[in-house]
Amino acid sequence: MLQCRKLLLVLLVSTLASLPGVARDPIAYTLRFPDAAAHYMDVEMVVPTEGANELNLFLPTWTPGSYLVREYSRNIISLNAAASGSALEVTKTSKNRWIVESEGVASVTINYRLFCREINVRNNWVETDFAVVNGAPTFITIVDDYKRPYLVTVELPSGWETTASPLPSADTANSYSAPDFGTLVDSPLIAGSPQVDSFEVDGILHSLVTIGGGGVWDNARAARNVQHLVEAQRTFWGGLPYDEPYVFFNLLTGSRGGLEHKQSMLMTGDRWYTKNRGGIRSWLSLVSHEFFHSWNGKRLRPVELGPFEYEHENYSPSLWVVEGLTSYYQHILLARAGYHTHEKYLGALSGSIAGTEKTPGRFVQSLSESSFDAWIKAYRKDENSINALFSYYSGGAVAGFLMDAKIQQETDGSRSLDDVLRAAFERYSGKSGYTETEFIALASEIAGKDLTDWFDRLVRQPNQFDYQPALDWYGLEFEKPKPPESNSLPVADDPEDLTKGWLGAVTSSSEGNLKVTSIPSDTPAAAAGLSVDDEIIAIDRHRVDASGLKRLAGLMGAGATVDLLVSRQGLLTTLQVTLGEEPTETWKLKIKKDSTEEQKARVNKWLGFEPEEEESEKEED
Repeated sequence: MLQCRKLLLVLLVSTLASLPGVARDPIAYTLRFPDAAAHYMDVEMVVPTEGANELNLFLPTWTPGSYLVREYSRNIISLNAAASGSALEVTKTSKNRWIVESEGVASVTINYRLFCREINVRNNWVETDFAVVNGAPTFITIVDDYKRPYLVTVELPSGWETTASPLPSADTANSYSAPDFGTLVDSPLIAGSPQVDSFEVDGILHSLVTIGGGGVWDNARAARNVQHLVEAQRTFWGGLPYDEPYVFFNLLTGSRGGLEHKQSMLMTGDRWYTKNRGGIRSWLSLVSHEFFHSWNGKRLRPVELGPFEYEHENYSPSLWVVEGLTSYYQHILLARAGYHTHEKYLGALSGSIAGTEKTPGRFVQSLSESSFDAWIKAYRKDENSINALFSYYSGGAVAGFLMDAKIQQETDGSRSLDDVLRAAFERYSGKSGYTETEFIALASEIAGKDLTDWFDRLVRQPNQFDYQPALDWYGLEFEKPKPPESNSLPVADDPEDLTKGWLGAVTSSSEGNLKVTSIPSDTPAAAAGLSVDDEIIAIDRHRVDASGLKRLAGLMGAGATVDLLVSRQGLLTTLQVTLGEEPTETWKLKIKKDSTEEQKARVNKWLGFEPEEEESEKEED
């Protein structure tokens, strides 16, 4: 009977603590770096037990915005628990879960050490002079208890000057508070001695926080450009979606990547970007993409992406909206802000179209399927991905171009995809979210016509995109390939000119061996049965390397049948290949010379008026 009363008391305390308006003590973390040179971070976690006899703890397995289960618990080196100086029993129950026997004490202290050396935007990275801390791979918490407050304090090693976080500061130096676990996970933190330059837009503080400038990066100049971009996107949406300070975390590692957060973004890039116009434009395109997510992705989101399930996949067919349309607008808004000439914007769009057209996987996987299967395919590419996978990033960007033109056509230019996104934000942002069907229905509503069948063909079925209606609307065309030039005048006994032969296999050269790394479908290599990892030795008994293969195949001509000597798993075999003709379509867009004044006006409305001279920055020095 006594045990039953005790259990009822614990349940009552737990129930009361979970009720709205009932104040709860925070789970408090202290981050220390006593062995930063070895890339370790020590976490001390103090958990109020609220009378519970045991604590069921877990660490997330993935980071929102990066759709792959990454098994962060593999980086935990050690974990132990204690109360009042006495050790408590800890039982690991799964790859990322632990039970701590708390025995009804008021609070439990848990200490664990993490190895932190993944140089990317999703994980933790600790060096002798700085630390990049992401929420999901760092913070263990109580299972199914996401609504309580959290407190994070950083103890800085000697020589480290400060910390930066989008979270509000707590009472002590280098301490931050979060109202719930979702906010904690969504708030990266940097400790060290970063460069910081700030500006205000609509009275809200924005800070560019940079690690790794190396005396090369011009942070003040970059911040001025970011301010102009923030203002352009604010104008597009009709206002900023937040009223708290926003942080642009900028890690200059040499690689390129970005991850959006609700009140910040975390980017990696090259410190030399600010040295030339092309570099700063490239960096700003990444900023543009991640900042657009402040609206599209973080607040306007598919219904499946929030509240998050942090231990398992969160499947959605709508990542083509979240990522694809963001990829489309990242360059559109750079053009409207004056960072792209029309020609440069069309070059960026042409690259997305070319990538789409050169991916056989578009005939196998739709954009909806690509979105849903992101967890098992998008981040786990292999040698056959080109044949089976369609990117919801670049493919979604191209689809966005076609959607935009379609809505403009249906409304005679009075509405566009801009209006769809703004209406979606008004209707679905916040707690509700949208389904893919609801987003398509809203696009139909804005267009004044049922576009369900058109969208089904565009995003729900694998097929060839139809570009012509969009080209006709804007007065665009694809640049025609230039015919090959003859090197000499014809001579009576010269052999007949031949179209260059083409094998179609993707190869790499390593230690003198020419290996096949990928075989796109519908190529001579695929038809001949060439396989990934085959080593190509000779063509028609002539020894070849990478350049020699392309040269000889070209000289032999399209339609020629040749013998390819390959080594497959150590055994020599000969394959008969009929060489084909390499596709010459460049998919490069340009404005037609005879485009009408009406078409030119549409382009100006779409991309903004052409700047008088090419710009890559907006500064007031």
